[in-house]
Amino acid sequence: MRPDIESPIGKLQQRFVRLRIVNMADVDVGLFDFDFDTTFALFVLNSEKNIYLRYGGRVDSSADAMLSSKGLEKALERGLAAHEKWKSGDLELPPPPDPRPAQSFPNVLEVVKKNQCVHCHQVGEGKAIELIASPGFDKKTMPWVYPDPAKLGLEIDPDDGVLLAGTSGAAAEAGIRAGEIIKRIGEYPALTFADLQHALHQLPAEADSVTITTDRASRQLSLPRYWRVTDINRRSIGHRMTPFPEFWGKTLSAGEKSKLGLDPDGFATRVTKFWSNTHGKQAGMREDDVVFAINGETMSPLAINAMIYIRTHFETGDEIRVRYRRGELEKETSFKLRAKPW
Repeated sequence: MRPDIESPIGKLQQRFVRLRIVNMADVDVGLFDFDFDTTFALFVLNSEKNIYLRYGGRVDSSADAMLSSKGLEKALERGLAAHEKWKSGDLELPPPPDPRPAQSFPNVLEVVKKNQCVHCHQVGEGKAIELIASPGFDKKTMPWVYPDPAKLGLEIDPDDGVLLAGTSGAAAEAGIRAGEIIKRIGEYPALTFADLQHALHQLPAEADSVTITTDRASRQLSLPRYWRVTDINRRSIGHRMTPFPEFWGKTLSAGEKSKLGLDPDGFATRVTKFWSNTHGKQAGMREDDVVFAINGETMSPLAINAMIYIRTHFETGDEIRVRYRRGELEKETSFKLRAKPW
């Protein structure tokens, strides 16, 4: 980053030793562990490799909704304050995690062997490949990473990162209110939105509650059943999961679904492309068709669109019945699912 040195961020940056990572090839991703499917990630840490905070993160609706100049200023100020506490011995931090070289992922090593730059998303792909290949992988419970605090009813002010602009659902039921500042989720301290997501990511998939500590009190929050679920279509894990849906598409908004007379909570999806002569295209589907039912089902708490529904509910080789709209016409077709499009 090269802001005006007289700007608030510019002045703050002068107080740090700054390092920009432009190639992930030799990075310890055990230490620098973050959501690799994000637009921007920043760490504040000391010379002992103790991480004070992370900055970045994203939500399904936008890649940068939780990023702001004011939010970054707050994060840098908090990082400096944490460092002063650490120097005085008033801040206890966990030891650095076990190292994990980026090249320990076979796909990353292949990129390095080609003398090419390693990007964050390629590390994310390596993590996805490893997860899918792990014993007992369950694609209905394990693909969901870096959950959105909003699923717990925690509405975060992007200009602060841990200030609650509002609460609803589970958070409101636990007595948490707007204006409170989140200090800790479970055992993990939080100074930013990225810290919140990282803390939620660490919770076991089977967890049914978590302690949220704010500047006012600690409360036990009951976790909704599908609180981890996000849009995995934008993630490496979603691209790697099989079977291939046999088309690509875009999730319709609730308003678009209502205009078509479809369930606003359903997984209706507009077909955007095929790229190859997929089984879906061979079966008669075309770009701009709206898929609204698979084998008679129109919605799932695991899927915001039809592609995710297919990936999470079927296996390679299964044959599915697809109902879709083409203008005023309603059509149905069937085809067999493959693992990959080519």
